[in-house]
Amino acid sequence: MKCPKCGDELSSATKVCPRCGYVVDDKVDEYLTSLEASLMDLKSVAPVSFGAYFSMNAYLLYGIMLIVFLVVTLMTGGGLFLILAALALVLMVVSLVRKFSGGRKSKASEDEFRRLQVETDTIMRVLKNDYGEAKEVRERLKSVTSELKDVVYEHNANRRHAVRVWIAVLAVTVAVSVAGIVLLGSRDMDKGQEAAPATAESVSLND
Repeated sequence: MKCPKCGDELSSATKVCPRCGYVVDDKVDEYLTSLEASLMDLKSVAPVSFGAYFSMNAYLLYGIMLIVFLVVTLMTGGGLFLILAALALVLMVVSLVRKFSGGRKSKASEDEFRRLQVETDTIMRVLKNDYGEAKEVRERLKSVTSELKDVVYEHNANRRHAVRVWIAVLAVTVAVSVAGIVLLGSRDMDKGQEAAPATAESVSLND
């Protein structure tokens, strides 16, 4: 078999002419089309947002609120905080239900992204191994490699950002809750110390 471009003799298994880089095998167009489709599908996968991450893990926040309201109820005996604790319990249950229903969707989206990433990498390896000597293929692979790197980086960056913001929200909630309980406990102790001298004085006057 001869190369249609330079006329060099080629073996039947040759896919790219080693002399001029002409692609002899017409399957390269199919691979390039598949590569474009796979990359487009990868870009279309919805990124991880803080709203979605919060929705899946809001039960932790409501659980903290439930504990805080119960502690404050025990410290003050106030019925309002007991009602708030019951509300936090309901919200926590609702959030858990949404986690188990929506969590599967989120996991499916993440699995789809990883599957498309592997698929794109596989097509790129085939093109590189079989048609890497062709200039047009090398240029396209270089371009796709850059695009793929940006897509994966953005996807992972969105997920890391959502996790960091969520941890910050939990940390602030815990800090405010602990500070509120400590202040409330200190106020009760001050009231107890003020009441003690008054009681002692009342006893002495009665004597």
